[in-house]
Amino acid sequence: MSSTSSIVESAYRINVYLDTNVLVDYVEKAFPLLTRSIDYLAECPFVNLRSSHYVLFEFTEVRKARLFWEKADPTKAQRFDEVRSSIKQDWVYNGEKYMDFGDEISKQVNQEHELIKNDLHIDFDEHVLHDGLVYPTNNLCLATKISKEDCLVMVSCMHPQKEEKLNHCLLLTRDERYFKAYTENQTQVDFVFKKDELIRPTLIRTEDLRIDEHSTQFNLYLGNSSADIEHFWQCLILKTLRNELSSQYVGSTYVYGVSEEAKNCIYFEMDGANKTLRESLGLYFISNDLKNKYIISGPFEYWNGKKISLPHSNPGWPFYSFLKNGLDPTILAKLREKGNLVFYYDI
Repeated sequence: MSSTSSIVESAYRINVYLDTNVLVDYVEKAFPLLTRSIDYLAECPFVNLRSSHYVLFEFTEVRKARLFWEKADPTKAQRFDEVRSSIKQDWVYNGEKYMDFGDEISKQVNQEHELIKNDLHIDFDEHVLHDGLVYPTNNLCLATKISKEDCLVMVSCMHPQKEEKLNHCLLLTRDERYFKAYTENQTQVDFVFKKDELIRPTLIRTEDLRIDEHSTQFNLYLGNSSADIEHFWQCLILKTLRNELSSQYVGSTYVYGVSEEAKNCIYFEMDGANKTLRESLGLYFISNDLKNKYIISGPFEYWNGKKISLPHSNPGWPFYSFLKNGLDPTILAKLREKGNLVFYYDI
């Protein structure tokens, strides 16, 4: 038996948390690569986009000030960063008062909240402000050079509800100072998170995106708008899925077989932790384009040059195949492509 679906169980989704500056940049639509990135993540069935009550408050304050700046001086004679502090002192700028634009600004910001909720499928109520955040945030602020605001973002990212903690999260931010402080204080960050029984998030900076130190670097604010940024996210999500589901990870498919019988087989290379193939109730395939998942129920008759019994390990030649009769030809063709991820499925 096999099944296919674009509806993915939460265990097979990557958590991606958007910092305030990323959401502000998204609604302003000034950076094509940033917009395309967030749109891709929002539509990918293997991603949960997240944010929080605190980010919602910060977003509202930033958009309130920026919209007032734009409306009080449509020519934008001075940069927002140059006048932001003075605007917030008394909410008067260029001879204009905030309250003269208040209703208009309020309506627009509320519309932007709805856009984030509906288009990005982000529910701010998933990450609430609860008393379990107080001491970890305070301890993180004291132990590092990270600001109190960024400490709260980082802790609330991993501790969405008082009784809920995430086992992983990619935290996407534009803030260079935040990223620098995080990078320079990772030992202290790890200590605080472990003390409070939290998993440290992985901080990713939008101006320095790369899979590893040898891969292409992307800057979502300066990059060529025609760059294949979707491929970058696809590779990062597949890599993260392999890491986060390492205990279930078997390997990835490769292309092989030209005889009539071989063309009905599925081939994969084991690259899991110990390269030992074991029994399972089924196999869970994540398509290389991240559009679908495929579940194939066992039992399986595996071959590694010859028929094998399980468990089986052959690290020197970890290439396996199996034949599953009755598969839909379209599904079979997809699973015979290179780069589909294979996981044990014992649910």
